[in-house]
Amino acid sequence: MNCKCHELTELEGNEALDYAEQHLMEVFVNGKTWDTEYKCPDIGARLLLDYTHSEYHGGGSPRLRKLTV
Repeated sequence: MNCKCHELTELEGNEALDYAEQHLMEVFVNGKTWDTEYKCPDIGARLLLDYTHSEYHGGGSPRLRKLTV
């Protein structure tokens, strides 16, 4: 998969999950909130996969966004 981390600001749903699974390296998982921090192997950018609608069953749609340093 080609690295999109330079221009990526946010992905949602299956696109977010697919990109994280196919391109990123898992760094940390918060067992309470299910947030997962990832690192891009190409440019070192940090990204966060979270679930913005915790009131929905399963936390709702996943969101992947680049973290600012």
